[in-house]
Amino acid sequence: MVNQLQQHCLRGILFGLACSPSTLFAQTEWMACPVPEVAATHDAQRPAHLPSQAVYIEADSALFRGTGISTMSGNVHVSQATQRLQADEASYEQPAGIVNGSGNVSFSSDNMQVRSSKLRYNLTTNTGEMQEAEYHLSQANGQGFSKRVIQESPSLTRMEDSTYTTCPINEPDWSLNAAAITLDHAEERGTARNATLKIRDVPVLYLPYFSFPLTDARKSGFLWPTIGTNESSGLQLSAPYYWNLAPNYDLTLTPTILSNRGLQLGGEFRYLTPKNKGSASYVLLPDDSASDKDNRFYFNVNNDTRIGELSSLQLKAEGVSDDQYFADLGNSLEATSVVNLERRLEYRTAGSNWSFSSLLQNYQVLDGGTAPHARLPQLLLSYNPPQKSNGLNLKAETEYTNFTGSKTETNGKRLDLMTRVSKKFSTDAAYVKPSLTFRHTEYALDDANNTQISRSLPTASVDSGLFYEREIKQGRYIQTLEPRLFYTYTPYHDQSAIPVFDSSSRSLSYNQLFAENRFTGKDRIADTNRLSASISTRIQSPDDGRELFRASIGQMYHFDDRKVTLPDTATLEGDRSELILEAAGEINPRTRISTTAYWDSEEKTVNAGEVRVHYKDDKKRVLNVGYAELKDEFKSANLSFAVPINNNWKAVGAWERDLKNNRDLETVIGAEYESCCWKTRVASRNYLLTDNTTRDNAVFIELELKGLGNFGSGTRDLLQNRVYGYE
Repeated sequence: MVNQLQQHCLRGILFGLACSPSTLFAQTEWMACPVPEVAATHDAQRPAHLPSQAVYIEADSALFRGTGISTMSGNVHVSQATQRLQADEASYEQPAGIVNGSGNVSFSSDNMQVRSSKLRYNLTTNTGEMQEAEYHLSQANGQGFSKRVIQESPSLTRMEDSTYTTCPINEPDWSLNAAAITLDHAEERGTARNATLKIRDVPVLYLPYFSFPLTDARKSGFLWPTIGTNESSGLQLSAPYYWNLAPNYDLTLTPTILSNRGLQLGGEFRYLTPKNKGSASYVLLPDDSASDKDNRFYFNVNNDTRIGELSSLQLKAEGVSDDQYFADLGNSLEATSVVNLERRLEYRTAGSNWSFSSLLQNYQVLDGGTAPHARLPQLLLSYNPPQKSNGLNLKAETEYTNFTGSKTETNGKRLDLMTRVSKKFSTDAAYVKPSLTFRHTEYALDDANNTQISRSLPTASVDSGLFYEREIKQGRYIQTLEPRLFYTYTPYHDQSAIPVFDSSSRSLSYNQLFAENRFTGKDRIADTNRLSASISTRIQSPDDGRELFRASIGQMYHFDDRKVTLPDTATLEGDRSELILEAAGEINPRTRISTTAYWDSEEKTVNAGEVRVHYKDDKKRVLNVGYAELKDEFKSANLSFAVPINNNWKAVGAWERDLKNNRDLETVIGAEYESCCWKTRVASRNYLLTDNTTRDNAVFIELELKGLGNFGSGTRDLLQNRVYGYE
């Protein structure tokens, strides 16, 4: 968790900042700027046997004195411990240990390397002064020019009239020009006063005070502001402040100005201990000028606690002040489409053959619809004894749930008992697996009659398959052929009196061919008398097992009509399902395609289908194309891309369209520029709101300066979410 913290910050006219560059470098994979050879030293001249504290002097000519001042000229080298000096001319004063150098002076220590016109340095106290210096910081990978560099102590350096950049020093794309810079090497922090940020020699920001770390250690301070805009909230400007409270927990407070709404306050607390990790965030808009709602808030709490090796406790709680919170304050189609927020507390534990969980769960519904039942509580116990010597597999599961909280639907308690026995008979080329499941369910409903309902049903199934393989292309590939038959039978039982707490119909899919129940949950057990038949083929590489191509086709054959239904739905008829076809594979090492189709053999039409193509090459060119259709329901197409234009520029975009209603759902277009020391991204998003009529526009701008931080609004996260394969 800690290495993902944003550690960069800025102080503007009203704020003071602390920032940490190293983590950002790793996250954004910067191209490397050439490191200047500020202080070229020649360690070979120093004899290896000398003690580190011994002063070693070498020059073309020299006049040495036991005490007093010794003078040297021509390729002068002076070294002690980790300090190295080169100069055209120098003097050394004994016993004070003071070195004076002039003419092409280069000096290096653990903390920095300097090239200057004149130097005076005390080797004994590690203090000194350099004039007209070009410097390079080892810890922060930054460099610049300074009129005067003063080493006040081994851990403290001051620089006057200085520049700072992580770009090539002679032609920086950006630089800080400061009246004074102080480097505290012990605290791993640098500060600049009366600084101006320049982009290509153009002043863009005045910083009366600026603080930055010299390493990747986390520091308290203001983070870089974030900027964004949309039509609903207007201009959004945030200035987060980060508190590094301890190595394992921190706090970020974020005041945000929304030009159309007012001042929003947010905070996030994060923690990590050997047994606990989690976060808690809260955002408050006390007075919303754009609506009649005040004290609008959002909270999100997550906690994961380990209780011993096999036990854990998870907490998740999320909520908002009103139903329109995300519609008004969200910046994306996903945010504005949220319909409910979950709150849950779950305990889990397990042994070698058993597991147990208890759950408390509730929801906040945002769309005015029917709220899901709360589970207060749900208890689940599963038991899987070791496999018998005769190959018999046993499984037992017990669940008790109290469904409550609904004001429009029946509440009640449910106890469900399930036992299952199966045995697999197999060889290298075939298998048969019969299974028998018995489920008993008891209901105690909280209605006027205190209704008691019970249901007991068996389910039998037989799963069987063959496996063939052959070599093709002279052994370069292996092709498999895998036919499969699955039969399942469950007798009919009238379940119309049973309320629906957690059941819904499963969407038809290839995996559903081999499921015993066409409903989710436990409130409906489908009457079933059907056979599923399918065949699959794969082409694999024998060298690494990589799947190059896969295709499957399958269908259900029903021997009876399906009478068990959900409320207000009709009985299912017909003797066969749609024909399901799936295929996926590599067209070439750069391009992969996958497709799914549902074919109605009686109507001779495709009732549903989806096609996806993904392309990515060594030049990081990315293209994704998709199409999806559900007969009489929707047709949609999507496209996304990321294309490098040259070594610095990249174009990025995403588009999703509702073809049935002839409208765009979301459009994102952006551009990115990257050099070795800075990067910028800009993106524009137009998206449809939840009323299916109103549209909103949002603009995202992000600027990353290597060594200073990230100034923007999360544009990178937006583009990564919209463009699969974007880096």
